Amino acid sequence: MHILTKVFVLFAAVLSIMMAALAISYSVNADRIRAGYENALERSAADKSALESYKAVAGQERATLQEDLSSLQDELASRESEIRRLETANTELRISLRQAEAARESISSKIAQLGVTTETQANIIDDYKDELSRLREAERGYRDEKIDLEKQLGDLESQVIVYEQVKRALQEQLEEVRRLVDNPSGATETARVAQEIPGPPISGRIDEVRADPNTGDTLVKINLGTNDRISDNTRMYVHRDNEVYLGELVVFRVDLNHAVARVSYTVPGQRIRVGDQVLSRLGS
Repeated sequence: MHILTKVFVLFAAVLSIMMAALAISYSVNADRIRAGYENALERSAADKSALESYKAVAGQERATLQEDLSSLQDELASRESEIRRLETANTELRISLRQAEAARESISSKIAQLGVTTETQANIIDDYKDELSRLREAERGYRDEKIDLEKQLGDLESQVIVYEQVKRALQEQLEEVRRLVDNPSGATETARVAQEIPGPPISGRIDEVRADPNTGDTLVKINLGTNDRISDNTRMYVHRDNEVYLGELVVFRVDLNHAVARVSYTVPGQRIRVGDQVLSRLGS
């Protein structure tokens, strides 16, 4: 056999082997490709189903988002309206603030004026106080002087009354002496003429005042007795507060510490009462 034929045969054998390998490879690849295609179709169907599902979910979400967007837009409009209202209120507040500041400045000015006025009034009040104090001092001095004059007048009136009573007592004694001179037989009555207590003056008070049921005369009980040199037929003088002369008493019953006397004279308009003072001598 020719060499070239051998080469062709060898070449044909190699090609046969290659064709067999290609056929086997094609068969394997065809199955694999068919299976891959079928898998791809299944995946495509699944993906379409998932896509439809996603589209449905996305539609729902889009509707929800649309509702949220509408709600947000409404809220935004409301907020914008609130902002405009707040801006209007802010403007009004600024105007009110400016008015308040103007009013404050006006009030501050008025306060300053009132401060000056108050200070002036305080000075005037101080002057009035000083003047009032001087007037009060003058009035107090006048009142004190008036009281002193009234006291002096009262003392003088008391002295006048006392002197009148002394005069009356002396006149009574003079009349008694004249009666004794005209009627010597009445000398036994001389012992019954009330007498003042000699020596240092004695003072006491009236503890009781009552009327004599037999004669109607006023009887008094005094806190003086024989221990105080008081005796029967003693003349005593009644005063009140050592200033007002009230009348005279004549003692007719006496013990150690007390005495009972008859009111022999009472100043017109006066009344002897418990607590009045009794003195043994006029002017004492």
